[in-house]
Amino acid sequence: MDLINWFVPPGVLDDPRKTTRHRGIAKALLTISLVAFLMFFGVLLVRGHLPAAEYAMFAAGILTPIAGALLIRLTGDITLGLVTTNIGGILIVAVWAFLTGGMISIALPGFLANLALLSTFGNTAILLVMGAALMAALVFLYMATTMGWLPASLIADADMPGLMLTSMLGSAGMVILAGVVVARDRAIVKARLRSAQHAAEQSSRAKSVFLTSISHEFRTPLTTILEITQKLDSEVADPLVAELRGSLKHIAAEGRHLLGLVTQVLDMSRIEAGDLKLKMEPVRTDEIVLPCLSMIELEAQKTGVELVNTCDSAAAWMVWADRALVKQVLLNLLSNAVRFNRAGGTVTIACQAAGAAYLRISVADTGAGIANDMKAQLFEPFARLGAEAGTIRGAGLGLAIAKQLTERMRGRIGYESIEGLGSTFWVELPLAEAQPLRA
Repeated sequence: MDLINWFVPPGVLDDPRKTTRHRGIAKALLTISLVAFLMFFGVLLVRGHLPAAEYAMFAAGILTPIAGALLIRLTGDITLGLVTTNIGGILIVAVWAFLTGGMISIALPGFLANLALLSTFGNTAILLVMGAALMAALVFLYMATTMGWLPASLIADADMPGLMLTSMLGSAGMVILAGVVVARDRAIVKARLRSAQHAAEQSSRAKSVFLTSISHEFRTPLTTILEITQKLDSEVADPLVAELRGSLKHIAAEGRHLLGLVTQVLDMSRIEAGDLKLKMEPVRTDEIVLPCLSMIELEAQKTGVELVNTCDSAAAWMVWADRALVKQVLLNLLSNAVRFNRAGGTVTIACQAAGAAYLRISVADTGAGIANDMKAQLFEPFARLGAEAGTIRGAGLGLAIAKQLTERMRGRIGYESIEGLGSTFWVELPLAEAQPLRA
């Protein structure tokens, strides 16, 4: 059985990411124990015999990291195990230093191992607390040295140079080996994350390709159905058959609705797949606004909504945009403003400078506004505000597509809404040439 795997909590063995993290921590702790044991063996060879207190200190130094690894295995809590090990390490080194010379002790390099453990936490609060504890131990040793609180050193003066070398080498070895273990395991985790990200991107592209393909497959029969329905409606002459005219109109309306949904899905899949090609060029404001108002006019008349255009003063301004895409964005905002308006309400489209480099085109309605708990979802794909009340039809892609298209054209999109009073959605597009600011 793999010894390192034994120190991994059984509950995380099914999760490769967590298993790798636990294995890295266990390796680092066992490495510190191994280096402490080698230090003990080296000191024992040099001196031949140690006082009981030094045996106790070495035993504590060897067993404390192992105890921390066992605690992590039992509890599954890496933070608890590392904090416990670090506090134990600080106490061991501080006591050892107190018994062997205070601020000039051979034990002080042992604090390097504690610093190596601190680097594995990845938690600012714990780093600060443990760092403060380590610094407090150093301040205490300084005070003990300067105030004469230290007992007679356990180490003879003649043994000091060799033991200092051993201590420095051992501490450096702890830091280096523990750092190498943690770095290698983090590299493995990063590699797995990159692989998972690549798989997710591949899956997203495959989904987009599938949606594009299936959307095209839907569009063709739907278009055919609509054409046949329109032809039948125009050829109905018999009074008996004429009663079916209402059904034909219903079929046509539902067909157009389905075609619109398919078109939205197709647009979103093209955006996500990166297949959307932009044709950026200078476009006059009135060449955007007037065609969109004309297309939405019939829908507005059906619901008694008045369309108001106040963009005349900016009609000749030029924006840098894709002509077809900016119309799609504006038409979406106008359509929403009509659909979400009250009967007999007003939709006002306005144009004004947004700083020196952008033109803002805003669409204001007099509808019910947007509830505060719904605002965070506005531009999210498939967020169908009002669907829970059964009042909204659609895939919830309109605003998400509008946002994507606007940002692809290096523009900005936003809104203001007061529940019960109405909403104003706006897009800001870069000006193709500098324009004087107008009041």
